[in-house]
Amino acid sequence: MKKHILILFLFATMQMQAQIEGYWKGQIDLGVQKLEMAFDIKAAENGYSATLDVPAQGAFDIPVDEITFQEGQLQLKMNAMDASYSGVLKDSAIEGNFTQRGMTFPLNLAKAEKKEQQKARPQDPQPPFNYRIEEVSFTNEKEGNTLTGTLTIPEGDGPFPAMVLVSGSGQQNRDEELMNHRPFWVIADYCARHGIAVLRYDDRGMGGSTGEVENASSLDFSYDAEAAFDFLRKQKHIDASRVGILGHSEGGIINFMVSARRPEVAFLVSLAGPSVNGIEVLKAQGEAIYRAQGLPEEAIAFTSATNNQLYGVIEQSESREEADSLLRQLVKGWGYNEKLTEQTVGQLASPWMYYFLKYDPTEAIVKTTCPALLLNGAKDLQVIASQNLLGYEKIIAEHNKTNLTLRELSDLNHLFQHCETGSPNEYFEIDETISPEVLEMVVEFVESVEK
Repeated sequence: MKKHILILFLFATMQMQAQIEGYWKGQIDLGVQKLEMAFDIKAAENGYSATLDVPAQGAFDIPVDEITFQEGQLQLKMNAMDASYSGVLKDSAIEGNFTQRGMTFPLNLAKAEKKEQQKARPQDPQPPFNYRIEEVSFTNEKEGNTLTGTLTIPEGDGPFPAMVLVSGSGQQNRDEELMNHRPFWVIADYCARHGIAVLRYDDRGMGGSTGEVENASSLDFSYDAEAAFDFLRKQKHIDASRVGILGHSEGGIINFMVSARRPEVAFLVSLAGPSVNGIEVLKAQGEAIYRAQGLPEEAIAFTSATNNQLYGVIEQSESREEADSLLRQLVKGWGYNEKLTEQTVGQLASPWMYYFLKYDPTEAIVKTTCPALLLNGAKDLQVIASQNLLGYEKIIAEHNKTNLTLRELSDLNHLFQHCETGSPNEYFEIDETISPEVLEMVVEFVESVEK
């Protein structure tokens, strides 16, 4: 009898193991869009191995560092993303939650067929490379973390003008790889072929770069960018008097932070950088994306009113701790359950988000005296061109900022791709990585900066 029980137990265990193996796909709701995620779980010698795919961001085979599956409970941990997943196997589905940087989102998974989703992009640089490529590392002395990256230097002795590339929000690699596009690699290649050196680096927690991520804000990331700037100025063949910073999206805030502290910054390029605080950016972004997704105006008005109440708490709060407490009171008054309360408050009161929402870039823009080229795509639904160019124009008028050059570019989205609607859902499907005219503008602007 005991033998039969043992056999039945082993058979049940094997069945459970077979059930968890496979390609599991689901979506998390980010409010303004839904993001597909998939885990590929396989049996291994000592348990299981797994990888994570986020196809819309062009991220595939992200290592799962820890995986446990016991009595139907699945636990996954991705160290590079500062993320985890916890779920329960129920019949043919897994019900659970995905957590990243203190924010938790419901994520239910179902088995699906794994398809090859990576695409070859026409603008991906191809050899032969008529410039030097160096793998480098440097230290942020203020916080003691190490950043790794790639330095591309034109052929010849120089000295060459140069720039640091600073990525947008979320941890990204040195190529700012997103939805199988590598815009920073394309920019670096184009610039190196036109006489401009470029340093691009992995964000904290990506590649070989280290540093605190969970509690870090844009201000912390600005010290990484400043360390990259200092490192680049010291390199052989580089003209230290002509080193600038190009920032995309959040990077377009960070580059102004650095230039406000460091008058040695020779120039700035801002690709879709905000001129207003994060609350105003997200208000406009949410309405634009909801509208592009075809939501009725009544639904947009209701959602916007709800978000405005949440943002109002952030705006009035004196600290993140106060915001956390007040937000909990507000959403519990709306009847939110514990899970939805943690999800909402965890997102809005997280260290990065709270800083981003409150931060107004005006002071840093005013303090910046070097030439700055500010580009915005007319179809950008994430950093709305009309809103932010108006903000820059106001700063120019009130502070006589003759060093700022504004350009609104028709038919370009947040990634500066030619597009139809500008919706983030198009990013992956568009083959173009970055508009050629943007590349030309950047090179012409850097060449125009006086020696």
